[in-house]
Amino acid sequence: MSKNGKFLAGALIGGTAAAVVALLLAPKSGKEMREDLAKKTDEWLDVASDYTDDFVAKTSEMGAIVKDRASDLSEQASDLASNVKGKVNDSMDDMDDITTDTLEDLKRQSSDLSDRFRKAASDAKDVAEDASEDIVIDVKETKEDAKETVSEGAAALADKSEELSKDKPDFAEVKEELKEEVEKNNPE
Repeated sequence: MSKNGKFLAGALIGGTAAAVVALLLAPKSGKEMREDLAKKTDEWLDVASDYTDDFVAKTSEMGAIVKDRASDLSEQASDLASNVKGKVNDSMDDMDDITTDTLEDLKRQSSDLSDRFRKAASDAKDVAEDASEDIVIDVKETKEDAKETVSEGAAALADKSEELSKDKPDFAEVKEELKEEVEKNNPE
């Protein structure tokens, strides 16, 4: 049970106990006291109902925020995976093309073998470096996007939590009213 739920339950139990004590010790007639208690009970039930409705609405909003942010993160991860897969496939195709070209050249011109091999290795290295740099850039961008998404979600959740904590009913006033009512009806 959450802190607020425990507080609400304690306040309701305490209010009920105070009402019973007031009924037993009050110099008012039973009918008057029952009417007063019925009014106070209705007031408490209205406050509890309003608080519960507000709490349910805000937790639903928080759930929607978390769901939206999770969807955004999933989409970003999927995009990153697609980009990486595409870069790797493109690199593999480029490597296959380079290898095929190199083998054909080797068959035709064995005298240029050394020069062509160096060029192919350099080209393969450049392709691998370019693909690696592109992947690193994509990963960094996705990481930043994910951080921003998580930050936005955390900020939205913090705002909703703050709203929820600000909207707590003031049970101290009701407690004081009950105490004054008991003292007024029992002057000793």
